[in-house]
Amino acid sequence: MPGTLPVTAYVVLGLVSVRPTTGHDLAAFAERSIGQFFSLTRSHVYSELDRLCRLGLLDVTEVQQERFPTKRLYEITGDGAEALASWLDDSALRGERQRNLFLVRVFFGDRMSPARLEALLDSYEQATRARRDLLAATVERLSGRPQSTFRAATAMFGLAQAQASLDWVDQVRPLLLGARCADPDQC
Repeated sequence: MPGTLPVTAYVVLGLVSVRPTTGHDLAAFAERSIGQFFSLTRSHVYSELDRLCRLGLLDVTEVQQERFPTKRLYEITGDGAEALASWLDDSALRGERQRNLFLVRVFFGDRMSPARLEALLDSYEQATRARRDLLAATVERLSGRPQSTFRAATAMFGLAQAQASLDWVDQVRPLLLGARCADPDQC
């Protein structure tokens, strides 16, 4: 089965393996946990939940509620646990490529005004500081909880990556702005 499903299906399967959950709660959990490094839309979550149920990798139980619509609670099956383990054991990882519009804009920074370039750097720095602070709080919250070691490790990776991005902005800001102001018509 490894490789026969899209990666998003295995990610959803893994998230459900953490604990039985509803689609709504799963989407929120995905955003809070892996959302920093692997985005899943609500539509991805629900389509994968349906697929995984059809394949017998998840069970779904309808839970009647008094004041709310019936909710569907998803739980991984034995076959689902085997499929997830097999996928996790698959050692073939492809090189990762990221799409980063910020870096695309920096690449074409010589076509921007210095003010626009500075605003772009400021905006990126502000968003990255916020992400770093959120990840630092997550690492702090998960520290000392042995059952969260693996989740804390991913948050630590994101924290280090955010700090490296901030260090990079500090390093290149004077270079980029200096290059834009080398042309007297631009400054």
